[in-house]
Amino acid sequence: MSGRVLALVHGVRPEWRETVLGSLLPAFADRGFDVVIRDVEDESLPEASGFDLVCVTGSPDSAFDASLPWVEPELRYLSDTIAQQVPIFGVCFGAQILARALGGSVAPSTRPEHGFVNVSTTRPDLVEEGPWMEFHHDTITVSDVAEVIAVNDAGVQAYVSGPHLGVQFHPEITPDCFSAWRKGFTSARSSSDDGSVDTRALATEIDAAADQAAARCDRLVGRFLEHAGIGVTAA
Repeated sequence: MSGRVLALVHGVRPEWRETVLGSLLPAFADRGFDVVIRDVEDESLPEASGFDLVCVTGSPDSAFDASLPWVEPELRYLSDTIAQQVPIFGVCFGAQILARALGGSVAPSTRPEHGFVNVSTTRPDLVEEGPWMEFHHDTITVSDVAEVIAVNDAGVQAYVSGPHLGVQFHPEITPDCFSAWRKGFTSARSSSDDGSVDTRALATEIDAAADQAAARCDRLVGRFLEHAGIGVTAA
């Protein structure tokens, strides 16, 4: 019997929703998980108790933006998920909104990051030093129920709280995933096209790093599952 992962995306056109998961999708599928994708902006969310874990992915929007009508409902949903003891894996925006659900905060960063960086990690058995793909403009402050396990000069890069893991970077990056960021998000704030980043050069870097990045993502998923105490049917 396979497990189930609920993957939450944010304002992604239906035809791009699998692609935006990048190498997370095969990392879960190869371990015997069925991945159910739901968009928090236009779909009702199923009970988290019906899943082995919830994976919260990225967004061009900010986790502190009170003008977005879906942010507060997602916060409540994640708080309920935490109360139900369902592990959460938060990626970039997902890590930011998870931090808020755990009592932390998110604010604009003075050091936005775009591209591959290394991190300093106290838990290399869970989060290795990288290089990891970064694409964000906000920064996380964790609450006292979370432990920061990776940082760099820009701030918090990974933290844990019980079975939950938040990572500020994008382990899922693939060339197709990067295309989905540019074409798949419905938000006018899709920051990959705002002119502040040389997306052509970045796409070349992502192409060159594709195999190593996919292997690094696969290891991270396996280590997260072990950290969260989630059994798998295949390795």
